[in-house]
Amino acid sequence: MNDMNTFPKLLLRQFEQGPERVAMRKKDFGIWKEYTWRDSYENVRYLSLCFLSLGLKQGDKVAIIGENEPQWFWAEFAAQAVGGIMVGIYTDMVPAQVQFMFSYSNACIAVANDQEQVDKFLEIKGSLPALKKIIYWEGRGLRHYDDPLLLSYNDAVALGRAYDKNHPDAFEKCVQAGSGEDIAALYYTSGTSGTPKAGMVSHRALISSGKAFLDYNHLTSEDNLFSYLPAAWIGEGMFGTAAHLVGGVTLNFAEEPETVQQDMREIGPQVVSYGPRQWEDMARGIQVRIREAGLLNRFLYRQCEKIGYMRGALAEKGARGKWWQRILILCADLLVFFPLRENLGLRRCRIATTGSSAMSVDTFRFWSALGLRLKQVYGSTEAGFVAGHRSEEIFFETLGNVSTCAEVKISAEQEILVKGPQIFSGYYRDPAKAAEAVNNGWVKTGDAGFIDKKGHLVFLDRLKDLNTLSNGTRYAPQYIEGRLRFSPYIKDALVLGGEKRAFIAVIVIIDFANTGKWAEENHLTYTTYADLSQKEAVAELISRDIRRVNDGFQEAIKVKKFVVLHKEFDPDEEELTRTRKIRRSFMEERYRELVDAIYEGKSGLQIETPVKYRDGRQTLMKTYIKICTPFREQP
Repeated sequence: MNDMNTFPKLLLRQFEQGPERVAMRKKDFGIWKEYTWRDSYENVRYLSLCFLSLGLKQGDKVAIIGENEPQWFWAEFAAQAVGGIMVGIYTDMVPAQVQFMFSYSNACIAVANDQEQVDKFLEIKGSLPALKKIIYWEGRGLRHYDDPLLLSYNDAVALGRAYDKNHPDAFEKCVQAGSGEDIAALYYTSGTSGTPKAGMVSHRALISSGKAFLDYNHLTSEDNLFSYLPAAWIGEGMFGTAAHLVGGVTLNFAEEPETVQQDMREIGPQVVSYGPRQWEDMARGIQVRIREAGLLNRFLYRQCEKIGYMRGALAEKGARGKWWQRILILCADLLVFFPLRENLGLRRCRIATTGSSAMSVDTFRFWSALGLRLKQVYGSTEAGFVAGHRSEEIFFETLGNVSTCAEVKISAEQEILVKGPQIFSGYYRDPAKAAEAVNNGWVKTGDAGFIDKKGHLVFLDRLKDLNTLSNGTRYAPQYIEGRLRFSPYIKDALVLGGEKRAFIAVIVIIDFANTGKWAEENHLTYTTYADLSQKEAVAELISRDIRRVNDGFQEAIKVKKFVVLHKEFDPDEEELTRTRKIRRSFMEERYRELVDAIYEGKSGLQIETPVKYRDGRQTLMKTYIKICTPFREQP
C-alpha cells in the first residue's frame, strides 16, 4: 500500500496492527459498548461498498448530520474510502440551513442520526434533486415511514456485503487509489462576517495537523479521548478524528449531550477538548455551587482556592515551589480538588485543550488553581493547526509554540500569516475568495497577533475587530468579553465602541440558570427571562462584576455603560455562529437603535426584536431596556 496519506489507509493500518484493540466506546441504555478496530474496518468496508452500489463516484459528497457516535465516523471514512468527500452538518440547524449546505456542496447522499434529522431531509427533499438516499442509523420512530429515499444503516451494510461478494477487491483498490491531496471533507467556516464558506480540506492537511497534535501532547493508543466537539467542525477533525486514526487514540462518546458529565466520570478520559464556552460554563457552575454550599464547605474551598492559585502561579513560572508549598498543595488536592475533578470526570485528564475563540486569562487561572492545566490550541479551517501549548510551556496569555507542521510570520499590519502542509485547498465553488485568503502560499488568517520573546504566538483579536476609540485608545473586544464571561452571572457579552465613540459600552446576556438561582435566594420574584433581565437588583449584580473587570483596566478602556438584553444571543437568529462565535457586525446593525441610545445618553429604550422560532414562525418581542452605568453613585 502507498504511504499512509489518507484516513482510510490509516484505518486499515490500525486494523492490521491490532484488530481486537478497542477503537471506540459508546454508551447506550446505560451500558458502555466497545467497538474494536475490526468493527470499524468492517463497518467502513461494507458501508463504502454500499455507497459504490448507490453510484457514488470520486469527488461526490456525502452529507452527515447527527451526534458524535461511531456511525458518524464510519460514514465519513466510508465515503473517503471510495473517493468521496464528507460534508458535516450541525445537528441544531433548521431545514432551510440543511438545504443550503446540502445543495451548495452538491451532495448526493445523506447520512442522518435519527428521526429528528431524517424529518429535516424529508421536509426539503423536493428542493434536493440530487439526493439519492437518506441512510439513518437510529430507527426509533421511523418504523412506519414509507419513503423510497430511506435506507436503514443495517440495510445499507447488508447492501455492501452483497456488493462485496461480486466485487471482492473493490474496497482495497479504492483505498489504495486514494491520495493525500484528495479532498477529505468540506468544513464550513464559522461565518462571523457573513455566509459561511465551504473550505476544502485534504487528507494531507488533516493528517499533518493530527500528527503535530499527537507530537505536542505525546498521545498513544493507550489514551482515551472524549469526543464532544461537533464532528461537523474542523477542530474535531484535526484533534479528534486525526488523532484517532494516526495515533490509535480511543474515541469515547456520551449517551446523550445531557449525560456528558456522568459519562466522563465513568470513562475518566486522558484527553478532553472543549470550546471556551464549555469551560466557562463549567467554571460558572462551580462558582455558583460554592456560593450555595454550607458555611464550613465554603470556608474550606476558599482556603484551598488560595493554595490553588499559588499552585497556578508556580506552574506558570515553571517552579516546583518550596517543600511546605508542595504539602499545602497536596492537602488542598486531597480535601477539595481531587473530589471536584472526579465529579467533573477530569480525574485522569492530563491533556485538556480549548480553542476556536479567545478565552479569558481568569478562566485559565481558575482551572489551573483546580489542578487542570488547560492548553490553548489555535487553528482554523483555512490554516489548520497553527500553534498550541506544550505541557511544559503553558503561559495563559499566549497560544503556545508554532506547531511542528506550520510556518508563521506576522505582516506589517500585525496579521498572522500561516504556511505549511496543513493548510486548506481553497473554498469550494469560490476560487475568488480563496485567492484573497492565500498569497504566495501564505494563508491570511484575519487574526492580529505577534510572536513574543519566548517564541510563543500571542493572539490579540480579529484584525477587523481591533478597534480605536475617538481619543485614539486601542482595544481588543474579545479580551474584554472574555474577562466579563468569567462572572457566574454573565453568559455572553458584546463590546461596543469604535472611532466615533468616546467610551466602551457592553451588551450583557445573563446566565439565566445562575441568575435565577441568585434571585430565588434573594427573594426576588420574576416570571420570564425578559422580566428577570430588567430587574434593578440584577443590574446591580452585573454592575459589581463589571466593576471587578474594570479594576484591572486602564481608565480609557473601562466599561462606562451597559445594558442587560432581554433575550439570549441565538444561532438560529444568526446572532451567533454554530460554534457560538459572535457575528459582531450583524449584531451591531441588528441592535442599532439600542447602540445609538447608549451613546446618545438616553436612560433606556423600548425595542422590538424579531424572533424566529425553530418551526419557522416569527413574532415581535417588545421590551423596555434600561441603560445602566457600572459606577457607584457618589454620596
